[in-house]
Amino acid sequence: MKKKMALILSLLVILALACNLGSSPASHTPGNTPEGNGNQPGNPPSNPQSAGTPPANPVGINEGLSSLNSYKMIINYKSTGPDPSESSTTMVEMQRSNDADSRYTHYTQSTVKAGGGDPSNSESFVYQIGNDECDGSGTDWNWTTQTPNQTEMTELMQNMLSLTPLIDNPSFVAPEAVNGIASNHFNFKVSGLGAKSGAAVDTDQGDYWLAVDGQYLVKYNLVLQTSMGPEVDVVHQEISMELSQVNQPVDIAFPQSCLDASKVTPTP
Repeated sequence: MKKKMALILSLLVILALACNLGSSPASHTPGNTPEGNGNQPGNPPSNPQSAGTPPANPVGINEGLSSLNSYKMIINYKSTGPDPSESSTTMVEMQRSNDADSRYTHYTQSTVKAGGGDPSNSESFVYQIGNDECDGSGTDWNWTTQTPNQTEMTELMQNMLSLTPLIDNPSFVAPEAVNGIASNHFNFKVSGLGAKSGAAVDTDQGDYWLAVDGQYLVKYNLVLQTSMGPEVDVVHQEISMELSQVNQPVDIAFPQSCLDASKVTPTP
């Protein structure tokens, strides 16, 4: 259970990073947008869409996922700098089947500290089917069976926060299909990036795709890079999220290592 909650917290941290990448006082100043309507980064735009333009406001991530019978979602977060040898990469893969009451989460992280050297790698898995749960990696696996009300409480905790990644004054690009899902493609740039630090903005590109039916995020990409001078203190960050296998069969089963752990009686 502790490992599972750690994975949930890690996911929330990644999503929070998406909500706050590029935030600055200038970004949050009313009227500091091309339209001058006081929109703030991190919140969907409040101005009505022009005639013929599809709505650009996504529903919260949890709300969107809860409307699906099954899905696979992958979130990637990458960061480098300001030391060019310093980097961090995090990946969270989640699968869910409501019909089978099952979940699967795969978490990996690789970090290289400033100055270089060998990366520090970590990996964890969590399987949940009904009230049974198994988590671990390598040769270290733990099996737990919760009571129905424990499972209900855990799911409530997972759904407490309804997050929406950073979206700043989006523009409609075109209708596009993503992983078989009819979607509308929008792009945006983060306003006010570098205003507080005085950094030059080298890259500022955001794109996202909303399902035509449901307004949930199907795909999201944000790439930002700032620097304090030519090749000086270059900070590069990018985050992506993509849904696939929506409302399609998702097969989640305990691996043999979990089945072996289920036969081990915990020591009192």
